[in-house]
Amino acid sequence: MSNLIDVHAHVTPSSFPACPADTLAPNWPCMRCASSVDATLLIGDKPFRQLDNRSWDVSRRLEDMDRDGVAVQVLSPMPELLSYWIDVQGAEALCDYVNGQIGDMNAAAPKRFRGLGALPLQNPTESMRYLQRIRDNFGLLGVEIGSNINGRLLGDRLFDPFWEAAEALDMAVFVHALHPVAVKSLDVTPVFTAFAGFPIDVAMSAASMMMEGTLLRFPKLRVGFSHGGGALSSILGRLDKGWAATAGFGIDGLEAPSVQAAKLFYDSNVYDPATLAHAATVMAPGHVFAGTDYPYLIQQENLAAFLASTGLGATDIDSLREGAARKFLKSDFDAFIPTQTHSHG
Repeated sequence: MSNLIDVHAHVTPSSFPACPADTLAPNWPCMRCASSVDATLLIGDKPFRQLDNRSWDVSRRLEDMDRDGVAVQVLSPMPELLSYWIDVQGAEALCDYVNGQIGDMNAAAPKRFRGLGALPLQNPTESMRYLQRIRDNFGLLGVEIGSNINGRLLGDRLFDPFWEAAEALDMAVFVHALHPVAVKSLDVTPVFTAFAGFPIDVAMSAASMMMEGTLLRFPKLRVGFSHGGGALSSILGRLDKGWAATAGFGIDGLEAPSVQAAKLFYDSNVYDPATLAHAATVMAPGHVFAGTDYPYLIQQENLAAFLASTGLGATDIDSLREGAARKFLKSDFDAFIPTQTHSHG
């Protein structure tokens, strides 16, 4: 059986550097440790999330991976650490620190981890320089970015310098839900935002790239969307209708959204076998990879069993387990040791 690769697994450092400026303090992360195992992440002086050492401890993480039959995790930052809302200099310092943590974890168990970094995308024109730093200094395969950047969706031409850099450097881009724009003006709870707002924002982000021709301008991009693309599959028919009714949204040569959707990538983090089966065989065959949202409360547990519960054939299951991750990351996975013989180091 193919290896099981979890492409959606988050990291939070056990500590953070001191805030470099008073003006950044309200948005600077800090870890308050209750013990060597448990901690609370604060943003400024406000508690943001309860965490434990699965977020930063390599040995603990490997134990869980061995238990669950996961050969490799692709590590990415906790999305709140992307920090688009602080100034670029401070954000770059924080990204350096978080990327360093991911790089160190990769180095501690190089046969078990790959990594995606963070970059200060509030300054898209600096993307090439910092993307090279992510690749050359930290040894990471790509980046995780938010589904919107301070309220701007990813199809906005403002981000073309970033897409140009990602294509030129051949780096994977994983889009994670973050501060959904659709709920910002609403009086809703954090629970509503997480469970209803996140999948809506991911779909809006993907739709904006399709409707604005991002893939037409940068056809070699490899972009993956968290949460199975959110609500995207349910609006593709409407997007196709709009494309036909508006002569390709007014863009010459633009392919139908359903055709574009099949060129993007998605994770399996949808919790429903029928939804996953549709994504893997109809929306984007061969472009759906496994992902759990480890180590958070809502993570997909028993990943291998969940993938199998789709009832798909062996070829499609192998693609979910490993094949799509290979395409997305373009990484050498042949060095993996079979899960049952892994050592912790």
